[in-house]
Amino acid sequence: MIKYVAPVLTALRNEREIDVEACLRLYAHLIKNGIDGIAVFGTSGEFPHLPLPEKKKLITAAAPVIKGKAEYIVGTGSMNADETVELSRFAFEQGADTVIVVGPYYYGLSDDSIFEYFSRVAANIPGNMYLYNFPDRTSYSINAQTVLRLVRKHRNIVGIKDTIQDMHNTVDIIKTVKPEFPDFQVFHAYDNCFAYTVLAGGNGAVGILPNIAPRLFSDWAKAARAKDFDTLSAIQKKVDRLMDILWFHSPFLATCKAVLVQQGIFPQDTMTFPFLTFPEEKKAGLAEFMKEFA
Repeated sequence: MIKYVAPVLTALRNEREIDVEACLRLYAHLIKNGIDGIAVFGTSGEFPHLPLPEKKKLITAAAPVIKGKAEYIVGTGSMNADETVELSRFAFEQGADTVIVVGPYYYGLSDDSIFEYFSRVAANIPGNMYLYNFPDRTSYSINAQTVLRLVRKHRNIVGIKDTIQDMHNTVDIIKTVKPEFPDFQVFHAYDNCFAYTVLAGGNGAVGILPNIAPRLFSDWAKAARAKDFDTLSAIQKKVDRLMDILWFHSPFLATCKAVLVQQGIFPQDTMTFPFLTFPEEKKAGLAEFMKEFA
């Protein structure tokens, strides 16, 4: 199935406390505007910086807002496999449909180590799991043959989010895994690669930009499902322009939070420490840029 998943931003009261009410307002807004899946505590959700009790509080509160209206996905990856399993089990107990798991970061891992990590997690959780490949953050990449080995052994590994700017690894996964497992879901992480991923035989994207322009991306997914190539092409051009927002400021999470404040969804654009908020002097320009995508 072709779909668009939003890895949602996390509203904060201060640098360590989640604003649950504002988060739920964002989720409801995305669902109302047709987004197919909500991924809580992906990279966009600043998951490495947040305390576990705060994560659990939001995982529990999010379930009744998302469940049954969109796919409810929870990011549970950590440096330690046992902690990943524990949080995954908690997420499923609260009603998550799927967990998405990034592997241990910092140290490089061999293909066999990557296989063993994800294999241990998959064998010890009571639900479906997406792999999360992000070599810029983990210092290694999950290659297509390792994905195939994992899917052959664990049928609850049902998809992958591939966060690499070019399409080579994503296409290799599609060519390697889907002939044997056609229901395996392959998503790209860069929004501008959605159409390419679908045309190559993948399932869509798990990208940040639906947080700030959800109707644009749900319309894109509808066009892809309908094989409406004129609309697919027209929206590609708009998305290519919207991608420029990611270079307004670093981290781009702060830019997107500032947009959500301007849209009245988040009350403030607080970031987890040590991230800095979007510069005040750039906010007028940001609002002007976003007018095209309102």
